[in-house]
Amino acid sequence: MPPFRLGLIADIQYADCEDGTDFSGSERRYFRNSLKITERAVDCWNANALVKTIAILTDLQVVQLGDIIDGCNSKLQASETALKRVLEVLSRSPAPRFDLVGNHELYNLPRDALERCGLRCGEGRRSYYAAHLGDFWEGIFLDPFEVALIGVPQDSPQFVEATETIRTHNPQVLTGARDWFTGLPTEKHRFVPYNGGISQTQLKWLESKTSLFEADSRKVLIFLHVPLYEPATKAKTVVWNAEEILHILHTHRDTVVAVFAGHDHDGGYAVDEAGLHHITMNSPLTAEGDCFAVLECYEGWAHFKAHGRACVESNTLGSGRAYPELILAKGWICLLV
Repeated sequence: MPPFRLGLIADIQYADCEDGTDFSGSERRYFRNSLKITERAVDCWNANALVKTIAILTDLQVVQLGDIIDGCNSKLQASETALKRVLEVLSRSPAPRFDLVGNHELYNLPRDALERCGLRCGEGRRSYYAAHLGDFWEGIFLDPFEVALIGVPQDSPQFVEATETIRTHNPQVLTGARDWFTGLPTEKHRFVPYNGGISQTQLKWLESKTSLFEADSRKVLIFLHVPLYEPATKAKTVVWNAEEILHILHTHRDTVVAVFAGHDHDGGYAVDEAGLHHITMNSPLTAEGDCFAVLECYEGWAHFKAHGRACVESNTLGSGRAYPELILAKGWICLLV
């Protein structure tokens, strides 16, 4: 049976402004070029569709892993304009598209405006969801900013819980300190405002969905903006309660095959102790060449095909070896170079 395909891209972070750097000055950012890379990604995804008609691309779907526009658009008062421009590019593919909530979405727009502005980040008022992807496969799309200091009302239970979490693990954030990491143990570097957590309600939903798919002998791919597994990223870019999420995924280790994330522009890849593959995709914002991928999904395993530096060695500041291909199968660690 022919595979179905997913087009994958993370952290486009487009803005119509001159190139710049991150807040530390160490990471070069190519704001306009990220849109050019997205255009090439769409051309590639369309070319990889088995059914090449304007009306139907039955075997192709697209996952946009969050941070579709950069937070600087808010200061430029260009958030909706920038988002519209990227969505126009993505819409050149008639393939169904799944969007994720990233921190930069929340820097730019209120949560209740995301759907109105064209993003597909949930079902109704819920910002996490599951979707049938194709023969043998289901996708679970999580929201790692449900409990957060950004994107939620300050009088909400989620904000109160987030504040208490930060007060417990990294209280200097609440004092207005410019350096959040001074004297902070590495294992607590995740507790900063640009990360967040998943609520107990979402965790129960995740358990329910994975149990259902396991009972139906389906395989599952997990998608969320913030990584779950530190060896596939760095200590500063991990979901606050990642261990709770991983516990559920490991309980269903024969069903869950891989976890895809963005957020860490430097990317990374690792296989955890339960055999789950963790792919953290690099950002087109910091790439001069291509930075996207096609995932071919077969019965029980998947083939990750990178275009450019879509995924590189962990903990190399994005400059390590790029993985042109990865075989994602339970019990396998296979890098095709």
